[in-house]
Amino acid sequence: MGYLAGVRLEPLSVFRWSYDEDDRVKAGTIVSPYGSEEGIGYGEGRGTVSGRIEGTAVWSNYPRRRTDGRMLPNLRGVVTTHDGASILFEFRGRTIFEGDEPGRQNLVGWFESDHEGYSWLNDLVCIAEGQISAAGPDMVINVYAGIH
Repeated sequence: MGYLAGVRLEPLSVFRWSYDEDDRVKAGTIVSPYGSEEGIGYGEGRGTVSGRIEGTAVWSNYPRRRTDGRMLPNLRGVVTTHDGASILFEFRGRTIFEGDEPGRQNLVGWFESDHEGYSWLNDLVCIAEGQISAAGPDMVINVYAGIH
């Protein structure tokens, strides 16, 4: 039969999380050291994951802010599943804020696990979309597996 081009997206999981704020890290810290809108940020958070992956997540984000105000997430973390597996993940992409509207997120992501029950994740490339509240640090990210 040979090679057949085409990719379909299948729902994988929904991430619901928020930034943590404590004495160590202020939520959504962004610095602009060169006098323009461009800057770099850092934040940490936690939340839940539901769907084909179920568990809790902790993560850190090291985003860059462009001069047009767009944020470029650079997020890495770990999901601890209800059955005790560890799944590392990475998301990168764009967050677009316009006015008082929630920020729209467009992301690409990858997962890695050494647990036999989740090894199928190791070859996936995922597409994610979601939003981050303009009023607070709450996020919902819908993750889809790219099936080739």
